Amino acid sequence: MAYLALYRKYRPFSFDDVYGQEEVVTVIKNAIANNKISHAYLFCGPRGTGKTTIAKIIARLINCENLIDGNPCGKCYNCINFNNSNDIVEIDAASNNGVDEIRELRDKVNLVPSNAKYKVYIIDEVHMLTTQAFNALLKTLEEPPSHVIFILATTEPHKIPLTIASRCQKFRFSKIDDDKIVDRIKEIAKCENISVQDDAFYEIARVADGGMRDAINILDQLTAYSNGNITLEDVNKVVGSVSYDDLSSLIKNIAFNDKNGIIRFVDYLDKSGKEIGKFIPELVIFLKDVILYKNTGDLSNIMTKNASIKVVSDLFDDDKLYKFVEVLNDILSVIKVSSHGSIVFMTYMLRFSDEFFSNEKMVGEGDKIISREIIGDESVKKSSKINNNDSSDDEIISREIILGNNFIDDEAVDIRINNAFASASKEIKNTLIDNWKKLDDYIYDESYSLISGLLKDASVMVASSSNVIIASESQSVVSRINENIDNIENMLDKVFNLKVKAIAISNNRWLEEKEKYIKNVKNGVKYVIKEEKRIEKQVEDKTPVDKLIELVGDNMIEYK
Repeated sequence: MAYLALYRKYRPFSFDDVYGQEEVVTVIKNAIANNKISHAYLFCGPRGTGKTTIAKIIARLINCENLIDGNPCGKCYNCINFNNSNDIVEIDAASNNGVDEIRELRDKVNLVPSNAKYKVYIIDEVHMLTTQAFNALLKTLEEPPSHVIFILATTEPHKIPLTIASRCQKFRFSKIDDDKIVDRIKEIAKCENISVQDDAFYEIARVADGGMRDAINILDQLTAYSNGNITLEDVNKVVGSVSYDDLSSLIKNIAFNDKNGIIRFVDYLDKSGKEIGKFIPELVIFLKDVILYKNTGDLSNIMTKNASIKVVSDLFDDDKLYKFVEVLNDILSVIKVSSHGSIVFMTYMLRFSDEFFSNEKMVGEGDKIISREIIGDESVKKSSKINNNDSSDDEIISREIILGNNFIDDEAVDIRINNAFASASKEIKNTLIDNWKKLDDYIYDESYSLISGLLKDASVMVASSSNVIIASESQSVVSRINENIDNIENMLDKVFNLKVKAIAISNNRWLEEKEKYIKNVKNGVKYVIKEEKRIEKQVEDKTPVDKLIELVGDNMIEYK
């Protein structure tokens, strides 16, 4: 026997099997129970939400000879021969939209049913009928024979003439809630013995966008792709979607004004074949979830229960979130007439990040460290080459980084790295890596959400009972971790019971330190614990005037 698609195999047989259209089901079920069946129904709603399915259930119910608790018995002649019945007529208006086809239908409606009590005409995509076809249908629809019921279905109700719509009982089908979609595809996966990750279920529901048929079709497609063992990564690959973790990664790059990160992300989209025109709506939906969470503090009504939502909500205030959505809508309008959508998207993101976040974070840009300080309404940019010993006197050199509430220099960073290598324990490192997911438990804790989010964007490279080296690809994440190092160390103690001194470095620097370590060990160099010189100078709160004096000198300032 030929393979039967899952959405056909698991099409609901009765109203009890229908998910997500409770109001529609209740009204029609009560009408049938009280013998108040209308001669014409108009079903309106998005694709895959059950319009044709409920039309067929109605046809089953009104023709079943022995209803059981309001459901078809499945044993009488009409139930057994339903799919082959001449009394149930399905018409695709998209391909039968002419006046001749409707005139033929009008001529046949007077024929009595061959076996059933009612002859049911289900006209799908009825909005595709021509004006002449609608006119031909009009009188018959208003006063059909008593044995005829019309069920019209459409995804575009605004195209239905009012003269037709006013002669029908109209039902609006809504998008199906994601939780209900997940419940249904979990049932199907269990029946089909398909293994699916929980995150993958919610991603399927998110991509289906309220359409049950689409969700089941995606599950069917993924089953063939993964041989019955479906992961979140499989979903993203097959349907071409971007995970919420990837979306939050882009947003963090924007919030940290990490230009390299933004450019790399857009390059990733291009290389992986993601369409910008489809990616932007996904990003808008993600931001909608962030806005919902930010304003309600509740994930129960949010499409995907993903920890990234909480992390992003801490990075954006309301005004920036609203502006971000506006910018994305502007991009959608622009790329419709552009042949380089990804370039347009990238430039908008870089400009948005500069406009709203350039004065708030320390970020990495190539081989420079850029620190932007606000002086009144002006932004002064100070830059320095890293590891450049040949700098001229007039170049502003800063070899200090912020560590917690203090500044430390490169020597102090080197000491922390040295001490981590000197005391390194492979067992402790592997334990940390294996249990890193424990940080998810603190994403929704107000006291630890930012810290846990930063740590999830980094990886443990070296660990011992006294020292930890953390690395990240993003220089902005590195800076943020070091700025919050006291809280980072407290969290490592709280989650992993490790009282350590930590330091964050970039992935590039880690590769350099690792190569240097291997070379030293081969040459017989012994790593020993060194005394840490943590504090070079205390951070002082400076007024804008103090900062200006520090920058241009006291003799350039005139006090009034």
